[in-house]
Amino acid sequence: MPVATCQTCARVMREKADYPRGNFSSEYCSNCVDEKGVLKPKSVIREEIIRYRVRNNGLNEEEAIEAVDNLMKLLPAWQSVPARR
Repeated sequence: MPVATCQTCARVMREKADYPRGNFSSEYCSNCVDEKGVLKPKSVIREEIIRYRVRNNGLNEEEAIEAVDNLMKLLPAWQSVPARR
């Protein structure tokens, strides 16, 4: 099974369920696309990652926001997309 990194959230995709509709050629993980396989807006993905980091990484909201904003600056999908809050 191929292993890839989501270009929008940096999630490592290892299992079939990690890929949208099991599509191993997708650059995006199943969390970053809607039920039709369309990439969610940056602001939605950002909020989901922030909530995840607060819930699962022991960060407070300010720390999570800073970490996520720094991460998203580096990800290929957002290189030319302006930040929206």
